[in-house]
Amino acid sequence: MVYPIIRPTLPDFSEVEADLRAIWSSGMLTTGRVVGELEAMVAGYCGVEHCVAMSSCTSGLVLTVKALGLSGEVILPSFTFAATGHALVWNGIEPVFVDCLPGTYNIDPEAARAAITPRTTGIVGVYVFGVPPELGALESLAAEHGLALMFDSAQALGATWQGRRAGGFGRAEVFSMSPTKVITAAEGGLVTTNDGALAGALRQMRDYGKSADGYEMAHIGLNARQSELHAAVGKACMRHAEAYIGHRLAMIARYQAALSGLPGVSFQHVGDDRTGSGNYMVMRVSGAEARLSRDGLYEALAERGIHTKKYFYPPLHLHAAYGAWRQKYEGRLPQTERLSQEGIAIPLYGHIAPEDCDIIAAAIRDLLG
Repeated sequence: MVYPIIRPTLPDFSEVEADLRAIWSSGMLTTGRVVGELEAMVAGYCGVEHCVAMSSCTSGLVLTVKALGLSGEVILPSFTFAATGHALVWNGIEPVFVDCLPGTYNIDPEAARAAITPRTTGIVGVYVFGVPPELGALESLAAEHGLALMFDSAQALGATWQGRRAGGFGRAEVFSMSPTKVITAAEGGLVTTNDGALAGALRQMRDYGKSADGYEMAHIGLNARQSELHAAVGKACMRHAEAYIGHRLAMIARYQAALSGLPGVSFQHVGDDRTGSGNYMVMRVSGAEARLSRDGLYEALAERGIHTKKYFYPPLHLHAAYGAWRQKYEGRLPQTERLSQEGIAIPLYGHIAPEDCDIIAAAIRDLLG
């Protein structure tokens, strides 16, 4: 038996068939009725005024950074997926990496405060593994210094902070609907905001930057339109959002109950004031205390057909593509670098069977117990 790290959870095909047939008959394949319906569904779910569908989360990040007019230096955590940094570098912005908090794995607001310079124009927070960062502290910090605040919320659709769903914090939040996410559209991204002018600009920018007449270019944009076919999948999955999230969170709790107490093993902290989306089940394995190192566990589980992921590894400031910044930051983000050496994601998806979680947990206990 092979256990993949993740499988997309999809509804029955009958739930998308009517939309797909209508799209096929209409010949309207991109940014039409179904995309608009998905946008309205997500805006209502997140409790925000606007949602702009994109071809991917990455294109959404790139265009949101551009639309916000960010320049100079922008602060971000190094413990994140590469798309967070790519969106800044593509826009000619100097990424300023800061450390993460050891409990939540999210950006450390005090480290962000210490990194502000006269050239700083914004902060990009990240919901690491779908868990909200210190949203109140980040919003206060941005307001205090007049900085634009946006979030890479790729893994966070359905997460909550103080009773509010992710989507309406900062100037904008950008979600992913790729196959690895709780709610998928096969591929795609979403930008949510309460700023009507920003939403309007993003709608133009996802279509190259065209003005209303379709001829004049009002912005420097991209082809970042979402197809109707993808939106149909996204709509069907959104109908099951709470069920998918609930199952994932229950399976995370099941894993943690089975694995707690193992020497050197710890889990991401989720405070009482927030809930995660359940996008990943990540544990830390400290080689100094555990029977195996993280890498040793990774290899031993692979031999048993259990796929895992070193996550996030390496941290962004140590990737080859970010070599221009390596010397400046290497060794200066201790929490990030340690977590990158210890974090491992184990199989989790919206339809994983509890018995499979028990088998995987038993294998881990056998190796580490």
